[in-house]
Amino acid sequence: MGFMLPTYINLREYQRNAIQSWYNNSQQGLLEMATGTGKTITALAIAADLFEITKRTNIIIVTPFNQLSTQWIKECRNFGLRPVKAFGDSKKWTPHLDDNLRAFKKELTDITVTVTTNATFSLKPMQERLKRMSEETLIIVDEAHYFGAKNLNSKLPSHFKYRLALTATPTRWMDEEGTDRLMSYFGNKVVYSFSLKEAIKEGYLTEYYYYPRLVHLNDVETEDYIELTNKIKKLYHQSKTNSDAKESMERLALKRARIIYSAHNKVEELTALLKESGSSSHSLFYCGDGQYQEQRQVDAITELLNAEFKMNAKRFTSKESNMERDELLSSFESGETDALVAIKCLDEGIDVPATKTAYLIASSGNPKEFIQRRGRVLRKHPDKKYAVIHDFIVVPPNLEEISTAQDEYYNMVRNQLKKEFHRFKEFSNLAINGPEAEEVIWELKKEFNLLDV
Repeated sequence: MGFMLPTYINLREYQRNAIQSWYNNSQQGLLEMATGTGKTITALAIAADLFEITKRTNIIIVTPFNQLSTQWIKECRNFGLRPVKAFGDSKKWTPHLDDNLRAFKKELTDITVTVTTNATFSLKPMQERLKRMSEETLIIVDEAHYFGAKNLNSKLPSHFKYRLALTATPTRWMDEEGTDRLMSYFGNKVVYSFSLKEAIKEGYLTEYYYYPRLVHLNDVETEDYIELTNKIKKLYHQSKTNSDAKESMERLALKRARIIYSAHNKVEELTALLKESGSSSHSLFYCGDGQYQEQRQVDAITELLNAEFKMNAKRFTSKESNMERDELLSSFESGETDALVAIKCLDEGIDVPATKTAYLIASSGNPKEFIQRRGRVLRKHPDKKYAVIHDFIVVPPNLEEISTAQDEYYNMVRNQLKKEFHRFKEFSNLAINGPEAEEVIWELKKEFNLLDV
């Protein structure tokens, strides 16, 4: 079998449009496609078309994570390719890659494919081999938003003629320069966009219900939050000209964010919710990296699900090996494991279409994170009619004591809620029960003059 689109795959209209748009932009560009709409298939279909035209193609595929790269390798094989797995121990993959590149140079083969990770891509062994690849190389970068970062972007080969970037979130959060760097390398253009709204409307992704859950900071957390905010304010002006002050401010901001991520009452709210609605299989729980009663939040929640709710819940974090994670995903898909409790490892690219319910216990203000997480639960599956998302939104205690916009605490709370409500708006706008979800936070939005958010 040669390199071609498998006969069992029928490209959807939007995928065909995306392919044509990339060709129309001199075989360079970025595809902004909602998570779960088949970016991998679209990219490999582009590569197959390019191979049919050029008759000789060298392809390098880059993803942020080992498991995502493994998924690409599997899909490449479905297209009749034999990719080099170029990540992990370089002593294992460099001889294989060198053999392939020599064979390609001597015209003993017309196609070579290398699948690597961001980390391996940026290191010397891969960088040296990228320089030896011809300008006729096609580079495919998945979850391409990472390549707006200066250090990664500088590693992209300038001589590659064919360039394709894939991401649901091309705009880097609070990083205009990084967004410009990313766009500049990939032909200065999002050549095709297929939004989540379109994907749900046309039936390619699952409809979902969205339930915001209001969680209050306790008194100790509130005091800590105010204290850290005041310290951050004092450093703000200094930080513009003083690198030490900037570093201190960023450290304090991270500490403050952890108070929100790991608010004590989130676990209490989760317990009450599960007692009320019952637990279910195929559930994802996204946690923060903070503590709950001297335990990591991820461990406390895993223990809670297993002990109190008799679920078969497993941790899915960076501490688990790649083999363990593969086994966990397989067990989750089959229903043997009811729940996966993650920190960040399930944010991007990992296929878990069986997921029916997601609990967003900890979320940052970064749109990339919450858009990717929503994408995990909206993939189509034969056993899923709709998905459910529970979003834990942190609100301040003692609302009745906050009265005027002149109150410093009022403004502090308003800024925090604004971050949370941006996520709320993104989620509720497309939810089946959007108006009902809006009612939950209507009074808060009115109280803090956030009706426009």
